[in-house]
Amino acid sequence: MRTHSNSGAVLFLAATAAGGALLLTGLTNTAPERTGVRLPQRNVGAYTAAAPLHYARSAPDQGGYGLPAETEPALEHVQDFLSTADAAANSALDRGHLFIQLYGGVQALSDRTVVEDVDPQYSVVKLSDGALTFVNAEPLDVSEHGRAAARLALALEDREIPLLYVQAPQKLQAGDPRLPEGVTDYGDDYADQVLAVLEEQGVPTLDLRESFAATGRDWSSFFFRTDHHWTPEAAFLANQDLCRRLEADFGWDFPDRNTDPGSFRRSTLSDWFLGSQGKRVGSLYGGVDDFEVWTPAFDTDFTYSVPFYDLERTGPLEESILFPERLEELDWFGGNPYTFYAGGDYPMATITNHDNEDGPRIMLLRDSYACVLTPFLALNCSELITIDLRYFQGDLLTYVGWLEPDLVLVMYTAGSTALDTLFDFFSDTPQPFYQSMPPAAEKPALGGTGGG
Repeated sequence: MRTHSNSGAVLFLAATAAGGALLLTGLTNTAPERTGVRLPQRNVGAYTAAAPLHYARSAPDQGGYGLPAETEPALEHVQDFLSTADAAANSALDRGHLFIQLYGGVQALSDRTVVEDVDPQYSVVKLSDGALTFVNAEPLDVSEHGRAAARLALALEDREIPLLYVQAPQKLQAGDPRLPEGVTDYGDDYADQVLAVLEEQGVPTLDLRESFAATGRDWSSFFFRTDHHWTPEAAFLANQDLCRRLEADFGWDFPDRNTDPGSFRRSTLSDWFLGSQGKRVGSLYGGVDDFEVWTPAFDTDFTYSVPFYDLERTGPLEESILFPERLEELDWFGGNPYTFYAGGDYPMATITNHDNEDGPRIMLLRDSYACVLTPFLALNCSELITIDLRYFQGDLLTYVGWLEPDLVLVMYTAGSTALDTLFDFFSDTPQPFYQSMPPAAEKPALGGTGGG
């Protein structure tokens, strides 16, 4: 372990003093504003289940009302005080992000390669090329997740719906030489376990890690330096490979322009994005990312609906599936430019392509990597339904029966394959939301009007 330099110690003391002063002067504040967060904020308790807004019938299971938390009356005032004090402290320390910036600057001066967090999974590791990352530090047996996906494939097979499991890469490769000495990541091992089970069970898979490795490019170029996600260019490459596979396996014929990078306008916002890792250590420690904006150079027409948030956007891709308001102002700590693509991690969303009524209807079970992939994939679909099981509160197979997709895609990044919730395809646990029955009638025609 390196010792701190004298200058580093002075800066650390200054940062501590500044943080303490901010804390003492800010404890009377109310909870801080939250801008640019991953999900819109809404009062779930007042919400009633609804279908995608362009459908004429209500959806079978999505959403409802939340169950109120119960507390011991004698402790309510204590909990209220602690909640208020915590919010005020966070607001005070967060104002201007001076504490984070100075703390990160101290770590940079001290040449620290690991900046530990209270929650170890969010400790930030600096790679030898200067990029930041989280690590999957625990060796785990996640083979049961592969068996769960195989059971889903069988259940879909009974409904004559194929499944393709897509393994997205993570920021670190297996045995990544950029990691500091003594730091190990097991994310790729998790993914290998899942893929091994699926291949043994005969479930079709597409390993994008192999696709990216075959390009011969520097692995770092596929990912933001301060964030755990892949870049728009990397997602576009992934979509190219995925579309080739869909054409080969299912006989679909996609227009060349949809996968031709020359058919897209590309612009760059310089020093615009401080990612999930960068926000924890500040720009002085890891720098800031440029952010690339991709928009089609041809006409498009979509309806993007997120029923849980009463969100519906209709128009060209750059006004419906893309969220230009997320890029209107520079805000490293409060904003999240990554959600420019598809808006964020919604429980369920439907994207209707009004210019491609004969295209396939695809259901995509996803994690956050799908945000930037979604606009590209939607170009080749008549309808793309995305479901994030971390937030989705319905019965998945009921939705499959209701929507009758032509294909179910499961795409998770390597590290995500350790998350139980993403493989909870057959939950028999009562959900903490109101559950309605699916409509007895056939599903509505695409493009129908009316609310849910």
